[in-house]
Amino acid sequence: MKIFFDDLNEGFWFQKLSPKLANAELIPITGNTDSEELSKVLVYDRPDIVLVGDNKPLLVIERTVEVPTVGQRFARLVAAAESRIPLIYFGPYMARKHGGDTAGPRYMNLRLFYALDSMAKIHDTAITIMNWPVDEHCEIIRSEQKDVHMKQYVGMFLDYYLANGMKGISKTITESSLQKELTQERELFIKKYVRKPNDYDLPPPSVRILTPKHFCSLTHSKDGSYDEYVVYNVGMTYVRSDPYTGMAMLYRYLYILGKQEKKRALVLYFPNITKAVWSKTARNEKRKDIRLYKKVADAILFADGLEWKGHF
Repeated sequence: MKIFFDDLNEGFWFQKLSPKLANAELIPITGNTDSEELSKVLVYDRPDIVLVGDNKPLLVIERTVEVPTVGQRFARLVAAAESRIPLIYFGPYMARKHGGDTAGPRYMNLRLFYALDSMAKIHDTAITIMNWPVDEHCEIIRSEQKDVHMKQYVGMFLDYYLANGMKGISKTITESSLQKELTQERELFIKKYVRKPNDYDLPPPSVRILTPKHFCSLTHSKDGSYDEYVVYNVGMTYVRSDPYTGMAMLYRYLYILGKQEKKRALVLYFPNITKAVWSKTARNEKRKDIRLYKKVADAILFADGLEWKGHF
């Protein structure tokens, strides 16, 4: 087996989670982005860890100690889910932010949970959300205590894979006692720390769901081919990626693909970007932000007008 890593320390960390990985080759993702072994999971962005066996990706892990964010890392997970490769999101449900006016405990936005749930259901694959533990002061725990669930997961995964291959592995993970325990932990976190969980059932202020009449009035268009239009206001002042590309993909899974009962379009609203600025930037088709915006959007509403997919 091979462990592809974005950071060497993360590669060493993952290797030490199981003795069965002791002889796995550690390989940097940098310099190997054109590898056939990684092609499926690097379509949109690079994750932190990719475990490869038999020249195929087996498991993808995204690991972060950052104060919980919503979608900044979401694009790193989508390619694995689309290819039905099991993946883990390992990060704190709450953590302390240091410095500034907003210093103090910060909490996970539930929309990330819901979008990952939607993605798992749509692609019928195992997505495991694992809480990185913190101490009583909401400071990240760095000791091996943090890895208890990770070791359980990796042990279960490798035992199954070495005995049976990948067939049926998502079902085994999803129905495991560990997955159920992690789901209960998540529900307890929501009950204890989230004051108004029902608020997350609605879109955030940056997202509006419009009727055809309202959308056509806003954009001066005559389109009527969708039941509703999900308009995401991207507040960037120049074309950039994080966190907007990840959020756009997250909203697509949450409000478009996860709501199949209605035909919806995802419209990215760039109030500070003109068509000319976009066109100039988009000449570089290798840019991650350009690729992902083109992938996820059904239309883009620029400062000076609307363009549909295929025309931006």
